[in-house]
Amino acid sequence: MKDMECPSLGVVSISYNEERDIGGFLENLASWVDEIVIVDDGSTDRTEKIVQAYGDKVKFLRSPRVEGEYFSHQRNKGIDVATSDWLLHMDIDERVSPELAREVLEGITDAGKDGYRYRRLNYFMHRPMKGGGWRDWNLVHLARRDKFRFGGMFHESCLIDAPAERIGQLKGLMIHFNEDNFEKRIRKSATYLEEVTKGVEGRGRPVRWIDVAGRPFAEFIRKYVVKRGFLDGTPGFISAIHSATAIFRANAVVWDRQNAIAREQLDKDLNEMWADTSVSTVASDPQKPAAE
Repeated sequence: MKDMECPSLGVVSISYNEERDIGGFLENLASWVDEIVIVDDGSTDRTEKIVQAYGDKVKFLRSPRVEGEYFSHQRNKGIDVATSDWLLHMDIDERVSPELAREVLEGITDAGKDGYRYRRLNYFMHRPMKGGGWRDWNLVHLARRDKFRFGGMFHESCLIDAPAERIGQLKGLMIHFNEDNFEKRIRKSATYLEEVTKGVEGRGRPVRWIDVAGRPFAEFIRKYVVKRGFLDGTPGFISAIHSATAIFRANAVVWDRQNAIAREQLDKDLNEMWADTSVSTVASDPQKPAAE
């Protein structure tokens, strides 16, 4: 598929215990890209062994995150290791559609572009989603290696050193499978809680009861009605409720932090209750029979 005169194309991804998905990920790419760089967060399963079977085209960098490092740091490590002219930044659970692959290979030959946006066909519980905001993602994840970095925490921001006119838009879709099941989605949302919580704290004001109650409700309406999540039936409803509960948890966490009561204060209050109460304790005589 790839013309030898084209600029070189690499793929950068991050991994952690991806033995189920890594084979399909590599199989999707190996025949038409020049280089694949995987930055691993310390997998304990067969991820590394599977990667090694694909030969020299795939570079596996074992680099567990340390305190203060987020996914953006991992992705930037991959950029630093890569040597290709252009880099396509992907997740292990993503697959490039044939239409997108053709556009990518054509797009990197354009000397007037430094990067491209593209959209995702997102799956939720293994079902392709039409509404609910699942089609909103449209970021620059294909760019010249020396023009692009990542920032942010779990949901990384794209930092491209190029003017708007040098950023193109691709029409083909990146297929994004996401988690195998809803249980894994719940566990992942717990990981993202810190990031959502920082957003709530960034409002710079006390969280009130109306925030705890109203903001989750507004999020549900936005995802299910405004963003037309109802088009996806029951999965669309579950997705909208899940998004609303994420907003609820973040606001509840911040409210708790802002109104926290120390355990020491609880003990102090209890001691004061005992001090204000006359309680006489009579030790029972083990030799004395119980009163009839």
